[in-house]
Amino acid sequence: MAESPTLAPRPLHGRRVVVTRPAGQSAHLQQLLNDAGAATVELPLLQLVGLPCPPATGTAAAPPDWVIAVSPSAVRFGQDWWAGPWPPACRVAGVGAGTARAWREAGHAAPLQPEAGQDSAALLEAPDLQAVTGQRIIIVRGEGGRDLLGPALRARGAVVDEWLCYRREPPPTLAADLQRLCQSPPAVDAWTLTSSEAVAHLDAAWPPDMPRTAPVFAPHPRIIEAARDAGWMTVLTPEGDSGLLAGLRTWFDDGHHD
Repeated sequence: MAESPTLAPRPLHGRRVVVTRPAGQSAHLQQLLNDAGAATVELPLLQLVGLPCPPATGTAAAPPDWVIAVSPSAVRFGQDWWAGPWPPACRVAGVGAGTARAWREAGHAAPLQPEAGQDSAALLEAPDLQAVTGQRIIIVRGEGGRDLLGPALRARGAVVDEWLCYRREPPPTLAADLQRLCQSPPAVDAWTLTSSEAVAHLDAAWPPDMPRTAPVFAPHPRIIEAARDAGWMTVLTPEGDSGLLAGLRTWFDDGHHD
């Protein structure tokens, strides 16, 4: 659990904001928040564990036309599964801007991403994924979660393989880290949550004698619903890291939590 205070009186100056993504995935969001004056606390609610690669994965006789990753983690773990050189005609796609950025960092210059929105439903609206009859598509994702892409693309005639490359678990020290955070001043002003599983892990590890006073900020209605059901005050923000920042700024600009 690492805390990085800021000094300048900027829009979120004095606000203690918890960032809950898996370790190594929060740098961009933390930078945005720190630049706005927030004091960020990194408390991963998920850890990702790679799964064994099945024999011959990535070496099939027919190369794929598409590899679609559902998250930045799917890009990383999917690259580990791939055997041999990348097929020159294979295109890549990502669910959201963060996944597209991960593809670019992995050396793929022009990943497809949703024109509007940051989820699987938005990606399915992309013109390039409408006429896919006979195309081979690999979907890279973790265990669990929603399986919207596979059924939709099969219904359009694609031949779909799904690679379940990793699973999500609560970090083993989460309960202790959370207890320390809740007992350490200053008080938390906001939580940022970017997956429904993170909500479940936070709820399970939450100290029973601690009130849930700071609001949860999340960019998707499903996450908001899960957090609200767990007893949190919630704020739905625009999508992406910049959307989370905008939601936080609007909330505190409106005089909340002063």
